[in-house]
Order: sequence, then structure tokens, then C-alpha cells
Amino acid sequence: MARSETQALEARAAKVREILAREPEDATLWFTLGRTLQELGRPDHAAPAFRRAIEIDARYSAAYRDLGRVLMEAGELEEALSTLEAGLGPAEEAGDLQTLREIESFLRRCQRALGREPGKAKDQRAAKAPRLAHAGESTEATAAARRIYRQGFDHFANDRFEAAVEFFQRALEIDPELAIAWNGLSLARRQQGDLEAAVEAGKRLIEIEPEDPLSHTNLSILYQRMGMIPEAEEERALAMQMLMRSTGGGGG
Repeated sequence: MARSETQALEARAAKVREILAREPEDATLWFTLGRTLQELGRPDHAAPAFRRAIEIDARYSAAYRDLGRVLMEAGELEEALSTLEAGLGPAEEAGDLQTLREIESFLRRCQRALGREPGKAKDQRAAKAPRLAHAGESTEATAAARRIYRQGFDHFANDRFEAAVEFFQRALEIDPELAIAWNGLSLARRQQGDLEAAVEAGKRLIEIEPEDPLSHTNLSILYQRMGMIPEAEEERALAMQMLMRSTGGGGG
């Protein structure tokens, strides 16, 4: 991340904290603080802010989405799963289709990482994603890879990006299909300023989860930063098409 961008985010976080000192019950301010800390690469600090937003406003669907993502990327998969499931109802009731689809996308990714059968969103809302008899099974290799991934995430959360990359790569050597590790590797490479490597990891993630609109959106952002505008627009268009299909807005 460029120094000027980091400074701008630090200034935003400081300003939000200043306002929160006067208005501590404003859920939107807590959410904004969480998003800012997330952009700064401090997910361990972002999570409490998202939790506070939810405590104040239990219908804040975007806070469930972002908290679920932070927890998932930290390897706290069970808590991420329950958080994302809890956000489905508020998003649906608010008619916020984009947030709903994003929650569903993270939910599917989380279920796959846990070795569980991804269910349909309607079933998840109605039955809190019931576990199948065989759904908790996962190979020793996958479990080992997730443990190593979590070590990598700890390094990432503490700005030790070189070490994070090493652990993410070790996890992927054990389980090359571990989507959260490819996502982590892409994020860490981005923080290191190695956008080409971040793109390669992002493309590998899409090979594993080709129908995840958020993965395409993230790749679009990377292309945009590299000045690859046609590629960025293509990925953005793909993400939009997927969102339209998932909401029933696409043609057939």
C-alpha cells in the first residue's frame, strides 16, 4: 500500500475515533472504523469494531458480512459461519440484495473450507445450514493446511507480510485447493506491493471458485492498480454478471 494511502486511512481512523468518543452508540461509525482498519491490514482490530456495530444495531447486515469475512480469513471458520448465517436474515429483510449475495458467497467459501456441503441460501436461512452426517469430515492434510494458514494469518495481522507469505505458501503446498490460503497470499502480496504476484494468487483463487463474484471484484481492483484497465473492466463485468444471475436479474 502506498504511503500516502496509508496516511489517509490512518487520518480517517483517527477522525472516526474522535467522533466515536462523543457518539459511542453510532453503529455506522463503528462500521466505518472497522472498514478503515480492515483496509489498513489490521483485521484483528477491525473485528471488535464490526462486533460493536452489530451490538448496537442487530440488523446491520454489512457488519455481519465484514465480520464474517475477517473471521474467515483469520481461520476462525466456525465463528465466521455462524456470523454469516446470522447476517442472512437482516440482509434479506432490508432488501439489500448485494449484501445478501456477498454474505452467501462468503458463506459458501467458509463451508468449503470446513469441508461441508454448501447449501442453498434459502435452506441456510430456514435451517441455519444443517450439517450432513458426513459433512464434518476433512482430510488430515486439509486440517494441517488450515493450521498453517492460521499461523500465516497471525503474521499478516501483525504486518509481517514476508512471514505470512511463507506460511500461506506452505499451506498451499499441503492443500493446493485451500481457497482461503490463495486469498491470504493475494492479500499479503498486495501489501508487499507485489501486484503481479497478488494477481497470480487471485487468478488461482478464481480457478478454484470461478463463480465467486467477490474474487473477480478483487482481481479487478488489482488490475486497476496496475493500470490494466481492459482487464479490470472485464473482471468487473464478470462479477456484475454473476451478481445479476444470483439475484435473478440476468437474461437467460
